[in-house]
Amino acid sequence: MKPTLLTLAATATATELLLPLYQFPANNGGAWAPIEAALTANPSLTAKVIINPSNGPGGPNQGIEDPQYAAGTKALAAHANAQLIGCVHTSTDGGQTRCNMPYANITADIRKWATWVDAGVAIRGIFIDEAPANTANDCVNYMRNLTTFIRTDPDLTARFGARPIVVYNPGGTGTLQPYYDLQPDLIVALETCFTVQEHAGGDYDQCSAADVYERYDHDGVGSSIDNVLFPNIGQANAARTAVLVHGFHHFNGPAANLSATDAVLEQLIRGVVQRGVGATFFNTAGYHTFTDGPASIGRVMEVLSAANAA
Repeated sequence: MKPTLLTLAATATATELLLPLYQFPANNGGAWAPIEAALTANPSLTAKVIINPSNGPGGPNQGIEDPQYAAGTKALAAHANAQLIGCVHTSTDGGQTRCNMPYANITADIRKWATWVDAGVAIRGIFIDEAPANTANDCVNYMRNLTTFIRTDPDLTARFGARPIVVYNPGGTGTLQPYYDLQPDLIVALETCFTVQEHAGGDYDQCSAADVYERYDHDGVGSSIDNVLFPNIGQANAARTAVLVHGFHHFNGPAANLSATDAVLEQLIRGVVQRGVGATFFNTAGYHTFTDGPASIGRVMEVLSAANAA
């Protein structure tokens, strides 16, 4: 029997924020001031913040060696409800082939993230981007070995904490149960866009008019989770799943015809929380700014915090 919304709400735990923070922290971290303000205003909401200077920890004079990043990440990490996690990726060709990054390269990047801790930035774990959505290319063993390395290497646990956070980002549904079985904290199993393709903004909102994507909740509030996500991953995996929605502007198509208003943002976020999804993120613009409304970072965190408390 399909779980009812009331059943899901009764069993749900708090939904966290998973924030892809790929924005440069200009003005000694001042560009991240809206995020800091939102963290302060919503102390009960946990935010897992993905740091990504250069598709990883950064090369010479990047990342922790850049005074801007040092100042910005230290300021964010000072918030008790922020958990900073460092980005690495499994692909050498922009995600076309998963799990082909040489293992020594990816573990070296993870060890470099640990040096941020030595420099005074509390990195709490690793976000594995371009993660697999199927079992090709021996990806299960690759991800198992990588997860075990992050969770058990003594140098890493000494810096990240006794149980480092591990997040996989395949960016969509697929053959994911073998990866849930590896016990990551989260898998980004639905990353999509709200707006119709004719209003997609490319670099502005991460949505492309050339790509076919699941327009978020185009059949009504909660429909993308109920009709696309859960049939693929199973509702039992909801608490370890993240849903990321880009391009919250204009409207999402003629069926549901939901407009990108503050009231609709509240409905959509409540729909995520009521279904027990572990983490979410909505934005109007792209990774380069978080102040554009309706889904500004301050408003998203406020609505998510209120939905968790309801």
